[in-house]
Amino acid sequence: MSNGGAGRVFGVLGGLVVGVLVTSVAAVALFMDRVHTLRTYPAPTPSVYAASVKEVRSPMDSGRDEVWLGRLDGGEVVRGHVVPIPLGWGIEPRIEWRTDVVVLRFEPGGEIRVPMTMVIDRR
Repeated sequence: MSNGGAGRVFGVLGGLVVGVLVTSVAAVALFMDRVHTLRTYPAPTPSVYAASVKEVRSPMDSGRDEVWLGRLDGGEVVRGHVVPIPLGWGIEPRIEWRTDVVVLRFEPGGEIRVPMTMVIDRR
């Protein structure tokens, strides 16, 4: 009968491991953001940098829109400085690239300034 007890222990442990794995996968699926690039605005000169407007959605919230400022890679910005777009502002910013700052202008008149030191990728 001791083998039957050991089998039950292994069965419980196996069920516990499977339960933890299923819960972990479900938690990742529920909390993982899905990011979609809506449009990309390359800097005029040099065109090494760009601003990408991203739509960020998650099953747990209604989502948000962001501007990612950074190095242009494959036609978009894959990592960089993230600027959340406030609710009620448009998602088509007018972008002014200066030597020391990037100016993002939105409808209905909002403006966000980001120092170039935050945009330049030193990695």
